[in-house]
Amino acid sequence: MLRTMVTQLLEHERIQTTLPKAKELRKVADRVVTYAKKGNKTGAVLAGVGVRTERELHKLLTGNKTGAVLAGAVVRTERELHKLMTVMAERYKQRQGGYTRVVQLGRRQHDAAPMAYIEYVDRPGELRPAQPPQESHMQRAAQAALRQRQRQLLQEYKQQQASRPAASSSSGQ
Repeated sequence: MLRTMVTQLLEHERIQTTLPKAKELRKVADRVVTYAKKGNKTGAVLAGVGVRTERELHKLLTGNKTGAVLAGAVVRTERELHKLMTVMAERYKQRQGGYTRVVQLGRRQHDAAPMAYIEYVDRPGELRPAQPPQESHMQRAAQAALRQRQRQLLQEYKQQQASRPAASSSSGQ
């Protein structure tokens, strides 16, 4: 069921389902995008791996395999797998996680099941705008080191300027 829902989510980029299913789907959909960002296209095309049960899917997702093989094991159609490996991987290359959003809708009329939309963020037509992707800890550390080096250079420059003898302001009139 989750494989079909991930494939439908990739195709439509927003689907309506029950809240518990949306919460479970979010885990798998985010993981698949992460795998796509790490994988390569050749591996994705060759990854026609079939998964019959949820237990096999869980085993496969927690195992040590390449991203393309894992993504290919979850997504059912070649078209959606291609979209995942090209469009989605490119769209989310700057984002460190949180590729999907769950928006609660209320309760279904006939059985009062809680309903929700699950959608990919950073796309046209989303329900509400996404927060910008945060910088990674490596980028923050590099910027902090750059600021520290700039302060150090400025301090050295000021010391050099202070140690120079002052030029006389009187010019021989």
